[in-house]
Amino acid sequence: MAIKKALLYLPTYPDAPSVQLLESAAFLAQHTGAALTAVIPELSDDRRTWPTVFGAWTVDVPAMVREVVRISVENAALLEKEVRKTATAFQVAVDIRKVSSQMFPSSQALVGLTRLHDLLILPLPESNDFDRDFIHPAIFDTGRPTLLLPHGPGKRPLQCLDTIAVAWDFGREAARALSDAMPLLMSARKVLVFTVSGEKNLEKAGTIDDLKQLLTAHNLNYEIQDVALQHESIGNAITRHALDGHADMLVMGAYGHSRFREFVLGGATRGIINDPPLPVFLSH
Repeated sequence: MAIKKALLYLPTYPDAPSVQLLESAAFLAQHTGAALTAVIPELSDDRRTWPTVFGAWTVDVPAMVREVVRISVENAALLEKEVRKTATAFQVAVDIRKVSSQMFPSSQALVGLTRLHDLLILPLPESNDFDRDFIHPAIFDTGRPTLLLPHGPGKRPLQCLDTIAVAWDFGREAARALSDAMPLLMSARKVLVFTVSGEKNLEKAGTIDDLKQLLTAHNLNYEIQDVALQHESIGNAITRHALDGHADMLVMGAYGHSRFREFVLGGATRGIINDPPLPVFLSH
């Protein structure tokens, strides 16, 4: 699947994504020849969007909401300028959509728009619970791959795609991720494919020789490695190996299911999205 349209969601509260993150998204679009659609929400002070729990608070709710809206509107204006500037610098076509958003927005509009794009790009701040609520529907409901871009101290920006790491376990989700990311893998100088010992019985699902044949058929320059757990979580083992291999991006399947309308993530998926040190390409 070629990536020709990418949707970039840019939250405006409490903080705006960094210029470095915008450059990471623009690099990906430039690298794939994709056009960007940048969605910039402006939070609304419409009282109908306030949760009923506010009625029990003793704080000055209108004043609090006005301050939140002020910050959101200011960040939205700043982001619009920075997105245009970055897109021009990277020679990337961009369609900026500023939308009025509820204080506690629903993810359904974003999910629907993502289905009309090839890829969703989500910033992943260190502490922004508002926008982490978008991650689960983005991964499981859109039918599209999601690129998580962490930003902040110690996070690796997306500045090149020389080396891409792929977490592999012969499962359906991993197969989907490998297929969705194939255009990126074919452009990489090196692809590091690795399995994690002791996590699953891989021999029942397929053979390494079959995997090698698939990668060779796509003319990938690859290495296949087995990673042993070192008294750590599966998520930590995956990110550790990706960083040790100097990977610019990690590709993996997203595991999870719905239980009582709440997403219960698999251990590896949960561990990765909680605090990824590098860009993560996820498919379900």
